[in-house]
Amino acid sequence: MTKKKYTKKKLSEFEKLILKLRQKALEEMGVIRDNSIDDAANLDSMARDSNYAYHMADVGTDAQEREKAFLWLTRENNFIRFLDEALDRIANGTYGSCIVCEELIPAARLKEVPHTQHCVECKNKDNHI
Repeated sequence: MTKKKYTKKKLSEFEKLILKLRQKALEEMGVIRDNSIDDAANLDSMARDSNYAYHMADVGTDAQEREKAFLWLTRENNFIRFLDEALDRIANGTYGSCIVCEELIPAARLKEVPHTQHCVECKNKDNHI
């Protein structure tokens, strides 16, 4: 018994979607980095131009913004890694099959979460454990 697989045409559609999402995530990372670097440069400039030390609340806010930027970069980086792994699965012929039940993941789910490796049923079972 052979496992069901998506056609090459359908896999090409998923690949285009994944590449589009990957490019968007890379652009988002660039925006986050650019904003973080600009903010850091502005803080350094203000520190040189000011005769007064930063207020503790300003320092805390700045630290929080840097941490938030780091977390967003980490999130985007992980998303890109998941997309790259999905591209690898397309290349090696395993894309679209649930890693738990080995059934074909519905195309609608793959369009919404193109890097998924689980069908909805198996994902829901996994979340209840």
